[in-house]
Amino acid sequence: MTLLDAKLKPGQTVEILKIDGEHLLRERLHEMGLRSGMELTILGRAPFGGPLLVRFKTSFLALRNEEAACAQVTLKA
Repeated sequence: MTLLDAKLKPGQTVEILKIDGEHLLRERLHEMGLRSGMELTILGRAPFGGPLLVRFKTSFLALRNEEAACAQVTLKA
């Protein structure tokens, strides 16, 4: 189990195990469509420590660092 953060490399696929954090952040991620059990593909990170770019299903998201840090994930093979 790891956090959804800069250690993950573009092209890696992860599964969301749990979403923690403040209520408003959890609610925001839920409204964006992120749920436990979903698979995300890491696309990269914007320059200068900017948002983490991910794809799930047919959607693309840019997650701020504090949003991404709420998701506990596991690396898929």
